[in-house]
Amino acid sequence: MKAVRRLNNNVVLCIDDKGNEFIARGKGIGFHELPYEIELSQIERTYYNVDKHFFDVMVDISDDLIVLTTKIIDYARDQIDVAISSSAVFTLADHINFALKRYQENLNVKLPIAYDIQYLFEEEYKVGKYALKLVNDSYHVHLSQEEACYIAMHIINAEEKQKDESSEDEQVIEKITKIIERVYQICINKRNFNYSRFVTHMHYLLKRGKKKTLVKSENKKIYQSLVTEYPKSYKCSELISEYLKKQVGIYLNDEEKLYLILHINRLCEREECNR
Repeated sequence: MKAVRRLNNNVVLCIDDKGNEFIARGKGIGFHELPYEIELSQIERTYYNVDKHFFDVMVDISDDLIVLTTKIIDYARDQIDVAISSSAVFTLADHINFALKRYQENLNVKLPIAYDIQYLFEEEYKVGKYALKLVNDSYHVHLSQEEACYIAMHIINAEEKQKDESSEDEQVIEKITKIIERVYQICINKRNFNYSRFVTHMHYLLKRGKKKTLVKSENKKIYQSLVTEYPKSYKCSELISEYLKKQVGIYLNDEEKLYLILHINRLCEREECNR
């Protein structure tokens, strides 16, 4: 096998005997003049199928952090019954590297959906807590508990979902968006933050529906008042509820419809101003 590109002092891009690219980590293997034949005994760990976009990231990341994130991803693979992208080691290393810099600068960024992550992604959040303790102990820092949610999000994003399921959810959300556009007679800006927030809510709703863990509360009186106050949003919620029942087999209760009405209204009130 041949080392062809230095990524940092201890990480190089290699080509194996079959012509496949991979990343190799080993003490001092980036110091040699390239290209050169690298011995297997020099390599501590290999990473195949890493997205090329992350090659440049490694220049600013220490070897000890790559070792640490490798340990985290190995733990995640043991805990979660889903394939995790090979790029996850390096995306997570980049994130933690930035989190440590934020800590030094006393910058604390809040994550609005932290509670949702803890509730809906228990296994990933468990990995996040494990990672947070590992980082705090290794670097003698005190990153906030919220950082466990950020790390969990990286694990979620790195999970290689079944393509059919992922595609189905996107199609469902696209259809729901068209229902809203038809009722409100607007064209929703899909680059808008409000739409991203709505899409996030829909992903969580679909996840809850498939797991049969729909929201339950004592808000039926509020639901009735919203039906009167926001008739268009209510009409959308009923059409969406009917669509989900027929196409996905998810039966929304009034509590879920309540939150759906609120999200639709928040999405559309600004869109109506700009139509």
